[in-house]
Amino acid sequence: MRSLYARLSAVLAFAALTLAAASERARAIDPRFELDPRLLDGRRDAPRQDKGVKRAHKKEARAKAGVSEYTIRPGDHIFKILMRDYGLSNDEAEALIPEVKRLNDISDIRRLRVGQILRIPLVRGTGAGGGGARSEGAELPGRIERPAATTALSGEGGAPAAGHSLCMMSVAAPAEPDGVESARRLWDGLVPSRGEATQPITIEDKNFSLSLDPESFPTFVAADGGRVLVDAGGKIPPLVRAIIEQKDPSLRIVSESPRNRKRFMASLLAGARFYSVEENVALEFGTDPKLTINADFKIEKSPDSLLHQDVVLMNVGENRPPMPPSLVQFLGREGFRVLEPLSGRDDRVGRHLQNLYQITARDPRGIVDGVLQTLNIPFESNHNVELYGVADGGLRLNVRADRYFEEGGSRFVVSYFDGDPVTYTLTRLLETRGYRVVVLDPKDDFRKVSEKLFARMRIPGVFARHDLLSGRDASYGVQMSGFRLRSATGEQAFLTNTEIDPLFRDLLDANGYTIIAH
Repeated sequence: MRSLYARLSAVLAFAALTLAAASERARAIDPRFELDPRLLDGRRDAPRQDKGVKRAHKKEARAKAGVSEYTIRPGDHIFKILMRDYGLSNDEAEALIPEVKRLNDISDIRRLRVGQILRIPLVRGTGAGGGGARSEGAELPGRIERPAATTALSGEGGAPAAGHSLCMMSVAAPAEPDGVESARRLWDGLVPSRGEATQPITIEDKNFSLSLDPESFPTFVAADGGRVLVDAGGKIPPLVRAIIEQKDPSLRIVSESPRNRKRFMASLLAGARFYSVEENVALEFGTDPKLTINADFKIEKSPDSLLHQDVVLMNVGENRPPMPPSLVQFLGREGFRVLEPLSGRDDRVGRHLQNLYQITARDPRGIVDGVLQTLNIPFESNHNVELYGVADGGLRLNVRADRYFEEGGSRFVVSYFDGDPVTYTLTRLLETRGYRVVVLDPKDDFRKVSEKLFARMRIPGVFARHDLLSGRDASYGVQMSGFRLRSATGEQAFLTNTEIDPLFRDLLDANGYTIIAH
């Protein structure tokens, strides 16, 4: 009997379990049609917070290594990567970019390849403990309006589907930054704008519209027909900047401040995509005298610029004196066009600095005459010097000197030696009688004659190629061979036998030199 009750209980229990399972299957809903309760109470960003937490945990592990590796995906931009995946602010991302470029040995962060592995340095403020990654739903900075998102279930009645819209209004800034106007004057001589620079930037999309005020964000026409947009100080939010560059690849944005004129112009030239741009260029013309042209930039617009002699030399410093018209014309004949800011003349112009004495003679006697005239020393030609006289016991001997002069209490004789041994003996006798003798050789040139004279007269002077006009602080410099002398009163003089053409005469005269030929 007990065995019968036990079997009956087991059968009833099995039947109850079967009915319960069938009831559950009858009430089950296909998982594809299940509705997340968070959508009904407005908690749409909860899954995003979970993703942000997961990213933060990943960054904690990467932060220990000091460097993170990121694989470039389609549509990635460096600002987007640093702010979205590493939680940096705009200023932090901007400050980290030079280190990213150095670490990856890249020059242009805008030309990233899909699949390229980018090494990101993890500094304080990135990864764990640095603020974490930004939420994907974070508000964009700037004047951006975003209507509240609306959610609805799609049904048979044609109810609207869940979605959102983004309307980006004009991004405004203060008035045009200082220094842009002077840069534009230079730029118009490089790439005529024909009015394109005054047109506002507008981008229309089905999800947004964007416009930039040309007075707040000026543009410059690029060499390839595009435009370079000036965002002085980085006022355009990075995400907005990424959208602009994605929607209009012909538009390049630079954020360098115009207050640093040279760096600002360098960023403009880089964005304009000329064929070739060289910075801090030095061009040399001639040997003696040698002309050196210093330019902040040398620009070739196209591959044929050299062939067509259309190379531009640009200087951007307004404190640097402009090149004289004669120099600009000379460079034009050499195939270079000069662009410089408008500025006043150099205060050295018209002011006497020093004398430049040009010795035009080529024979040794003529060179001696020119040097002595330069030194304001009177002399006699073919002078008879008394070697022995009445006081020498009736012995009388006179020696003819090519040049004779007295200076500083000493007597000087310049003798022209032609190989006659008697002339050499007479020279030795003159020295024994207290005369300082300068012996000239027929082959002596300007340098040799001058060195012999200066040595006997104890005048310090070294023959070298001297800087007459220093090119370090100016747009041009001049070097010339000769002697730089300083008188007892401190006045400087320069002696040379170099021929000076009209161009160099004009440059020296413009810088306060007085040229005197002997």
